[in-house]
Amino acid sequence: MSERQEFFNQNGYWVEKKVFSSDQMSELFTMFYDLAYSMLKRTGLSVDQFPTTSKVSYTNDMKTLDLLLLTLFKKNKDLMGEIYDTVSYSIEFLRFITDRRVESISKELLGINDHIPLYAAYNRIRIDPPEDERRTYGWHQEIFYTIPRTKFLQTWCPILRDTTVENGTIEICPRSQTTGIAKQTWNEIDGHALQIIVDDSEVAKFKQISLPMSVGDILFFDGHLFHKSGQNSTNDEVRFSLVGMFNDTSNIEFRCPKPNFDFRGITPKEHFKQYFDQSN
Repeated sequence: MSERQEFFNQNGYWVEKKVFSSDQMSELFTMFYDLAYSMLKRTGLSVDQFPTTSKVSYTNDMKTLDLLLLTLFKKNKDLMGEIYDTVSYSIEFLRFITDRRVESISKELLGINDHIPLYAAYNRIRIDPPEDERRTYGWHQEIFYTIPRTKFLQTWCPILRDTTVENGTIEICPRSQTTGIAKQTWNEIDGHALQIIVDDSEVAKFKQISLPMSVGDILFFDGHLFHKSGQNSTNDEVRFSLVGMFNDTSNIEFRCPKPNFDFRGITPKEHFKQYFDQSN
């Protein structure tokens, strides 16, 4: 058993350093900037104060990206959600999450052979503006947020800028995966994401730590590990962080979910009717 596997099995997590390059982050920066710039134009807001995508760079213009996204957020919070969903199916993001080193380490920590395919579930880049609590979760395990009874591990890492206690980096309870399925409650609150929260009495049994992380590093952790994201308490910086899961497709309980798309604009059926009504 490798050092990674021993540490992961005992503590429920592993941080791999310097996995992603500055070139990969630069590509993600350009993607975010272009999507936000295009969204701003579609909403009818002025783009005059913002340089075009070709005139900005990851190394010099993170504050400009912050301002662009926060302008959209103040206009309509749902616009941030549309960018979030667009990113998750972009070629740039799919290229990022299929990094060979991430795949190899995931299989090693899951204890599966190299030839077994991984199913990437719910991989997203979170976009957390300052003081926005709609998607801030309490202590939870991931097992009820994903495919039931599957074998998987979760990943988390900073995107574009380091994560700190101030901007709400991830918090974990080392060794809490040894509890198995902890006692928890299912909470559906208007205006907030679903909250499946581990009881305080369970969390109190374990040490709670924050994990400040540098861009390029990635956290792998067990689906039973207690964890949560902190609150972004900065004044004007967006926190970008990758969340996602890799499932063992050879596991006897694995069943791939059916994708279900809701259209923000007109539906294909409405499009069809409009086209042929106009043609006639």
